[in-house]
Amino acid sequence: MSESATDRQSLTGRQGSASVSRGANVPLVPFLYGVAGREELPGVALVRLLADLGLTPAAARSLIARMRRDGLIAATPRGRGADYRLAGTFLESFRQVRHGRPEPPSWDGFFHAVFYTVPEARRAYRDRLRRAASLARYGLMQPGVLISPADRRDHLLAELGGPPEEGTVYFGRVELPTADAAEVAHRAWDLAELDRRYREHTARLTAAVAAQPVPPGPGAAALAAYARLFGGSLTDTLRTPPGLPPELLPDDWPLPALLAAVGRTYAHFGPPVIAYVEEVISESGA
Repeated sequence: MSESATDRQSLTGRQGSASVSRGANVPLVPFLYGVAGREELPGVALVRLLADLGLTPAAARSLIARMRRDGLIAATPRGRGADYRLAGTFLESFRQVRHGRPEPPSWDGFFHAVFYTVPEARRAYRDRLRRAASLARYGLMQPGVLISPADRRDHLLAELGGPPEEGTVYFGRVELPTADAAEVAHRAWDLAELDRRYREHTARLTAAVAAQPVPPGPGAAALAAYARLFGGSLTDTLRTPPGLPPELLPDDWPLPALLAAVGRTYAHFGPPVIAYVEEVISESGA
């Protein structure tokens, strides 16, 4: 695969943050924190809830350990175990989902940008840069140029820990007229694909509420069904970068309709699932 093709696959968001964080099961973890409405969960409860979602206990512990190494969760010892709290971009995303997105500002004429050249010999650093950029929801303007509507260099620097031993990483701006910026945003964040996915999620969630007027009672099966119902919808809502001005979005942008559908689905199916998760947390001694 060519350098430019690799960049685009890693950074346009087509694979989502889960794949960047190395595992399709990664989104299950912030999903469980969201159901619990907590930024920290006991490890015993987290492993049990992940088992309810189909992971073996060994796979759940391996996932948690990997996410700790990736800086997505952090541990606090408690007795013979540990409590795990969301960290980094996962914590930011959790709070964004809970409290909503602030209204984005109008287009002010420029993107914040990262200009990088990292040779193949420093591939590990380049991979960390791509991963950090994806989690911070930078888009790829062109090979070697990442853009964001907000200056998120602190997120990148926290992950990278300094410049590469070989190559360069510079921060700056890319100034563009509104029409050109809209075209660039369309490509950088694959807004056509997000438009399609948002509409599909909205239709699926709306149909599920209509088809099951009485939600199932609390239990592991209800939690698993709830996770399947939401699928990738919650993750996908975060793929539109925070602060992307409305002038750069397609007409009739479907994200607000999806967020409304998520709210209705949560109000309908959520209470018994939340009750079950709270029971598991309570049994863990938290």
